[in-house]
Amino acid sequence: MTPSLQELLTAAKRTESPIARDMLLRTRGLAHYLGHGHVARRRVVREYLISEAAPRLHLGAGPVRLPGWLNSDLITGDVYLDLGRRLPFGDATLAYAFGEHVIEHLPEDQAQAALRELRRVLRPGGVLRLTTPDLRKIIAIYEDRNPVVRRDAYARFLDDETGKRHDQPCQILNDYLRLWGHRYVYDEQDLRARLENAGFEQVERVEPGESRYAELRGLERHGGAEWVNRAEAMCLEAVVAAPVVDRVAR
Repeated sequence: MTPSLQELLTAAKRTESPIARDMLLRTRGLAHYLGHGHVARRRVVREYLISEAAPRLHLGAGPVRLPGWLNSDLITGDVYLDLGRRLPFGDATLAYAFGEHVIEHLPEDQAQAALRELRRVLRPGGVLRLTTPDLRKIIAIYEDRNPVVRRDAYARFLDDETGKRHDQPCQILNDYLRLWGHRYVYDEQDLRARLENAGFEQVERVEPGESRYAELRGLERHGGAEWVNRAEAMCLEAVVAAPVVDRVAR
């Protein structure tokens, strides 16, 4: 019997072997590509852009579907999308892009290239929102000084998530940095600098679920319980500035 998406994601989440995890996701990804790859994607993207005055791209959607958004992923979603490649949009096309627990799964250099691509496809005034683990919060859990959750309670949470026991603080830190396909975990200073290097401006840290933009509120779903994102994650929003000539004209 073919495993469900949730069963596949659970298996991929719990495996400690990068090779086994890669094989699991590639198998699912191939099936998704065959149904939602280049040919089908062109049609879906074209129809979506025609239907939306303010197009919104959901990156790494997984099992989460956001109404009104173009939900994309390697293994599920409306369209197949690989953040390691050029995005299937023209310059200055999108109004918003949102990725929750996705950028940490990319190698460092690939993530920087993806940020430049997102800068390219967002229109002037467009906003990118990234929700990703905060290295400083994870270290605070390790040191048992996180204001949201005690270390022993978080260890039990990880036990359930990974299927293994976490009896030592060192296990918590190592597993968080290495499991789930994590490749690079950021702190605010690092991610802010990378966004600015990609050409974004007005980089602002906000709380999970909150935003000055109505379209970007209440989006976080991957963490499960609300406390998980408050304990682990940070949200940064970054804006594509209007061209200099436009700003001078105003």
